[in-house]
Amino acid sequence: MSAPHEHLVALLAYDALRTVWFPWQREVACWGYNGAGQAPPDGVECDFVAISGGHRHSLALRRKGSVACWGSNGDGRAPPDGVEGDFVAIAAGGRHSLALQRDGSIACWGHNEYGEAPPDGVDGDFVAIAAGVAHSLALQRDGSIACWGHNLRGEAPPDGVVGDFVAIAAGYFHSLALRRDGRVACWGLNDDDGQAPPDGVEGDFVAIAAGDFHSLALRRDGRIACWGSNGDGRAPPDGVDGDFVAIAAGYWHSLALRRDGNIACWGRNDDGQAPPNGVAGPFMTEEL
Repeated sequence: MSAPHEHLVALLAYDALRTVWFPWQREVACWGYNGAGQAPPDGVECDFVAISGGHRHSLALRRKGSVACWGSNGDGRAPPDGVEGDFVAIAAGGRHSLALQRDGSIACWGHNEYGEAPPDGVDGDFVAIAAGVAHSLALQRDGSIACWGHNLRGEAPPDGVVGDFVAIAAGYFHSLALRRDGRVACWGLNDDDGQAPPDGVEGDFVAIAAGDFHSLALRRDGRIACWGSNGDGRAPPDGVDGDFVAIAAGYWHSLALRRDGNIACWGRNDDGQAPPNGVAGPFMTEEL
């Protein structure tokens, strides 16, 4: 089995090249690499309530529950006509896509070489989803986590992960979960970069994000903790101070939404994905 390469997804950001975020007008603003039409500079207009960016493709959840797709449709990851359904959450992976249905089951489409996107979907009583480079996670209503797809580095154990979790994030070869008490659990690849320490990360966190080989966690006081690879300055060990309300980790860059609606960016910016001066808003987080 060949390992997947050069793809990563975060909830609100594309891997190395592209970034999308959700403005007050419920349009999608895009910047960074647009080689497959995944980040049109003029943005995308509609009545969206959530967004997710994958490898050269983007998803947006419409208020009425259907999913809009644009960018590369390789492997069927982003059908131009979108996906009909009564969905409440979306996640764009390396070459696959997930959508959480209102009844708690999950629809999957796109690349399925590692079982990351079974065409018949995944049944269950799920409340959140996350898509990594070639693995998928789903948070069950009881707080445990279901995993499927690529597991060469232990990022998606088939028996799942038991715990009282409230949020999940999937990176390149690692996964994160936020415990109800504010600590972060980590599993999967934890090489010299230290992106997924087996003992987890202590703190009073309220949100998490997994990048390629780095991880972020939002503290209750608005500051951001970073660990893992700091190549290009994507995860400064001392963290990032500020009054932030949301975070996203891309392939070689990181983003954070300030309380005033502006976006802070750090890390690689070779395609304009993380302008050092940030991006002026106002922007908002998901609305469901």
